[in-house]
Amino acid sequence: MENAEIVIYHDTQNTNLQLEVRVEDETVWLTQAQMVDLFGRERSVITKHINNIFKENELAEKSNVHFLHTAIF
Repeated sequence: MENAEIVIYHDTQNTNLQLEVRVEDETVWLTQAQMVDLFGRERSVITKHINNIFKENELAEKSNVHFLHTAIF
């Protein structure tokens, strides 16, 4: 993860939203939860759009997704 940095995005227009995102080699990396906050949409909508991006081969899923184990309580 060379050339990686953390950038804080701060929206002063409407919501005072603040996101801490990783920037690596001129690419901004966000979690789905951060995209939900940024775009003001439900997670299912974000997931649908991400899946369409992979389905249409706009991006390769393997190099753009990091799977994490989520414990359900």
